[in-house]
Amino acid sequence: MSYALVFRAMSFDEFRARVAADPAVAAFRDAGGGEPTPEVADAVARTALAMGEEAGRTGHASAGGDWFREELFDGVLAGLLGADVADHLLSRNLEGIVWNDYPMVGFVLADELEEALAKAGDERPGDLDEDDAEVLDEVFAALRKVAAAGQDVVTVYA
Repeated sequence: MSYALVFRAMSFDEFRARVAADPAVAAFRDAGGGEPTPEVADAVARTALAMGEEAGRTGHASAGGDWFREELFDGVLAGLLGADVADHLLSRNLEGIVWNDYPMVGFVLADELEEALAKAGDERPGDLDEDDAEVLDEVFAALRKVAAAGQDVVTVYA
């Protein structure tokens, strides 16, 4: 089994409005939110994947999840983009939903993305192994594509 992190360029405001209008999400939010039911998680992920334009994707085999999340996102990307941005690329609370399982949905607003990319600069660390470098290149290519379009980035990690 493998997992993909898909980057979508879109208006977060439009995405949020569409998610908030979904009856399953609205009922979940009104009931207090928390970790989403499979129905709610799937509704949000489907909405994200149906909107905007795909800007890129990356992923890992099921055995590589800890490496992907902890070493790359919590480690290398947090150092380059900032911890909040790296974390928000994997998941971010939305409409009372707290993501703890797959699928997860995240987002970074255009101004947050612009600031993070400026912080990261154009050079990636030189001491990365081939797998790390490949994923980082895919992440940065997707983020730069979204930033160049002046859009927000919404991600689905499943």
